[in-house]
Amino acid sequence: MEFKILSHAGLLIKNKSGRSLICDPWLVGSSYWRSWWNYPPVSKDLINSLQPDFIYLTHIHWDHFHGDSLKKFRPGIPIIVPKGNYSRMKDDLFYLGYTNIIELKHGERYQIDEHFSITSYQFWMFLDSALLIECDGVILLNLNDSKHMGLTLKQIVRKHKPIDFVFRSHSSANERLSYEVVDEPGAPVDDLERYIKEFAQTARATKAKYAIPFASNHCHLHKDSFHFNQYIQHPVLVEDYFKQHKIPSPIVRVMVSGDSWSSTNGFTISDKDWFTNRSTILAEYLEQQSESLEKFYLQENKTEIDKQVVVDYFEKFTSTLPFFVKRYFKNVNFTYVLSAGGATKYIYQINIHQGKVMELPPDTPLDHGKYPLQIHTTAFIFLRGIEFKIFSHMCIGKRVFYKVTSQHKKYMEALNLVFNAYEYDLLPLHRLFTWRSVESWSMRWREVILYMQLAKDKLIYGKLDLDKYLR
Repeated sequence: MEFKILSHAGLLIKNKSGRSLICDPWLVGSSYWRSWWNYPPVSKDLINSLQPDFIYLTHIHWDHFHGDSLKKFRPGIPIIVPKGNYSRMKDDLFYLGYTNIIELKHGERYQIDEHFSITSYQFWMFLDSALLIECDGVILLNLNDSKHMGLTLKQIVRKHKPIDFVFRSHSSANERLSYEVVDEPGAPVDDLERYIKEFAQTARATKAKYAIPFASNHCHLHKDSFHFNQYIQHPVLVEDYFKQHKIPSPIVRVMVSGDSWSSTNGFTISDKDWFTNRSTILAEYLEQQSESLEKFYLQENKTEIDKQVVVDYFEKFTSTLPFFVKRYFKNVNFTYVLSAGGATKYIYQINIHQGKVMELPPDTPLDHGKYPLQIHTTAFIFLRGIEFKIFSHMCIGKRVFYKVTSQHKKYMEALNLVFNAYEYDLLPLHRLFTWRSVESWSMRWREVILYMQLAKDKLIYGKLDLDKYLR
């Protein structure tokens, strides 16, 4: 068998008969409104060589579920997705024109070929999944972005040991770095090293032979997010962490697009160094993509918003919230500051409790005493969040910036949590009691126990100690 790294989170697995599976093929262009780009870029020759028999998509985030990349493959190709409490992955694939969609339940095995099977393992309230791949006697655990731990990770390891390769993300893909706590300048908003630490803890818990830093091999090229490149924890930093902490097992191997391993030849890894002189390579990459970026800047600058669209969205959104959620937001307002053409063009003050929208003049002085919860982004991204019901994606792209006071930061974090619940069919609450949802969560009872353990830790100790669940 052979596996090859395709991209940021793209993985090709091929058995000795030539039957092949691709996971999460983001291969072309950018993701999250020109913010994320594959690093290193994927060669055209590699893209053109791909003729997979199956595709597996771990979850719906765009750096994994990438529409333009999926269009490279025939409409009838079998696409396998996790079957959770909601059906949006399947629905969106149908919308894109794909007709052969296979949903796998938690722990369900699918036979691709003789001696070639996959098993899907779901995790997190906002559906993510890991894929366990058994191919010609080699076992690969593609954890990707899923943060399996405690009982959920033990379930996988006990059932499928010994694991030969484990793949997992190792850098920030959330909104934490996008926060500015205005009354605590310089206050840390994230612990960057913990991503690598958790990678190491999880990799050791799998008892795999090799650990591949994966699904964090990207960079930022948009002018609003380029500065976030300094915070990316790239694979060489993971390798260095293992050396510094004298972790002998698993063995870390840095693999980027085009690198491979086979049962006959072992590792085939390019001698190109993408990380020592990364700043220079990024500057060249930015220049190569300048035309695409400039076209997109012009598109963003032309965005117009009809206030009624905003009103309709937030009225509907608030109507799905249970009373205790609306009550939590009773005394706070969220201020969206939306730019176009290099200047503030729209300001909307949103009251989640009532579902009310007030438009303010674009030259309104935004004093943080009066407006302690500010969300700064472009009018284009805000409108896309409404049109495609993807507010939960906005913060991932590092194109949304939160200016909040320390007292009010918790409300912003809570709103992002509620957006996720709304968009992942956990709201209105009656959606928790559909047969699909009940079936999914009953199969994931270990995960439910984990959440209960974490809640107990929070109540007793006032914090979450994930270390004990990652060992």
